[in-house]
Amino acid sequence: MLIALAIGFALLMTCGKIRGFGFAELFKVAGAGVTSVKNIAIVMLLVGALTALWRATGTIAFIVSLASGALTPELFLPGSFLLCAAISILTGTSVGTAATMGVICMTVGNAIGIDGAICGGAILSGAYFGDRCSPVSTSALLVAEVTGTNLYDNIREMIRTGWIPTVIALAVYAILGFFADAQSAAANVSGIFGKYFDLHWYMALPAISILVLALFRINVKINMLISIAISIAIYFIGGGTIGAVEINSQVNHPHFTSITHFPDILKIMFFGFDAPEEIAAMLSGGGMLSMMKLILVVIISLTYAGLFKLLGILEKMNLVITRLAQKVSSFGCVTLTAIATCALACNQTLSIVLTNDICQGIMPNEKERAIALENTSVIIAPLVPWTVASLVPLGAINAPTTSILFAFFLILTPAIQWIASKKNIK
Repeated sequence: MLIALAIGFALLMTCGKIRGFGFAELFKVAGAGVTSVKNIAIVMLLVGALTALWRATGTIAFIVSLASGALTPELFLPGSFLLCAAISILTGTSVGTAATMGVICMTVGNAIGIDGAICGGAILSGAYFGDRCSPVSTSALLVAEVTGTNLYDNIREMIRTGWIPTVIALAVYAILGFFADAQSAAANVSGIFGKYFDLHWYMALPAISILVLALFRINVKINMLISIAISIAIYFIGGGTIGAVEINSQVNHPHFTSITHFPDILKIMFFGFDAPEEIAAMLSGGGMLSMMKLILVVIISLTYAGLFKLLGILEKMNLVITRLAQKVSSFGCVTLTAIATCALACNQTLSIVLTNDICQGIMPNEKERAIALENTSVIIAPLVPWTVASLVPLGAINAPTTSILFAFFLILTPAIQWIASKKNIK
């Protein structure tokens, strides 16, 4: 994706040069769009450190173990949707959710005979439920940044516009689960994690602090720093052994040892958590280094907006969109624009930036446009089979591409709001 974006940037610069603009002017315009990246980059780095510590301290392991008991055959599909939604709200990452709770849900689903495409759709819906409205979601932060709106105000509106699609999606998953020919299968998740973690309720404190402080509208960076501090405290209060228990003598994992020195914690925060092979697919990852590529994607994507404006590309798009708005409503235009930008850009980030710039004329209200972006670009991207937002989560859980047809929450959210906008319902 970085290579593709870099080539696109080079082509735009070349086009600008051919049309008579100097490189100094082109770079100045491109750089103007990157002015907001500093705040986004800081938050992304904190998210990387936070998710690595949650993996290492056993926070995710405890929550997953606690929640996995709900995965009974009758409630499996709605349960998978809700459990993935809960994890994605806590972590703010669809990929991380797919690689943790998503892997567990798909594994159990295969064991009890649930259709892989339907199961994948429930997981994909849940993974992007939190990616849309989590206070630590990078896409939610990007939307707030490019529209100049308040993150927590946006989250409140996302809840308001998302509860009907959520209820309908749950009902459909419940019906499909009721008629599914599934068999009981015990998911020994607690037993697996119990080999490596001394699971206790206080492991959930770093995640609980994120939710509680978000309710009080604490600045997201301060919120995450507090959660990071709580995670580090969990290590040292137990002498470095609360997160990781003594390794069974029959299992030797040299990279999974007790953390007794602060440099070891810093290493995990930067490079991510290296879990034992048995649970690596579910817990390995995180770290500030893992966010670097995403930060570069955001930086390059933000340069496109300025270059598009300078070269007049957006003006032609705006004319088409303005005419179209009279027929399909302003939200309908945002939806169609988001579909086009997702299909062309192949990634969520650039779709958010371009859709925001293209649709400013038809939807000048920043708050209204922010919610429209959340209900289109953010959740339409995983419905386009060739985007990173679709390929990576589905690849992580080994689900077929047809899963997007069963991602009911992602399909219903823009559809219902489009219908409401045409009827002038708010």
